[in-house]
Amino acid sequence: MRESMLGEARDSSRPYLALNMIVTVDGRAAIGGTAVGIGSERDKRLMREMRAEADVILHGAATVRADPLSARVPADLSRQRVQRGLSPQPLGAIVTASGNLPAEHPYYASATRIYVTTDARIDVHGDNVEVRRVRTVAQVMADLHRDGYRRIVCEGGPTLNAVLFEAQLVDELFVTVAPKLAGGSQPL
Repeated sequence: MRESMLGEARDSSRPYLALNMIVTVDGRAAIGGTAVGIGSERDKRLMREMRAEADVILHGAATVRADPLSARVPADLSRQRVQRGLSPQPLGAIVTASGNLPAEHPYYASATRIYVTTDARIDVHGDNVEVRRVRTVAQVMADLHRDGYRRIVCEGGPTLNAVLFEAQLVDELFVTVAPKLAGGSQPL
């Protein structure tokens, strides 16, 4: 096994948080409303390897709505996780203020925790889904820390990334600049 990509939290009262994102050379996090297809196969492999080191994979609701993603790692990395004393799969966690999440989604196939930061109603289906109410992203981090989660990788999107930076919760930033142009007039 190679050396760890992920570090440690600056403050022992909360988990380590790394942001992992990809942008086009013109600064866009999505093309046609989705990040799928921006990165190379090597980028995707590195993302999966980083996920394999994390206890939790964090996403914003807009990212989950836009892409058919999940927080899972492939079987070979799942085995490596178990060898390192981790659970076979990281916990998937979604942060939403609106509660606007699809009722069914591939994300919910494995352990998922949804943090709602308002009183918004949420209607999702899945035996593996747990909904928790909090007010801030700092409370999300505190809740995860209380439950023993120590290393979190946030894969965005841009709105959640900005909120995490504003709350001064980010320990490390991993950015891939893909050699692609998104163009268009709609920023994301």
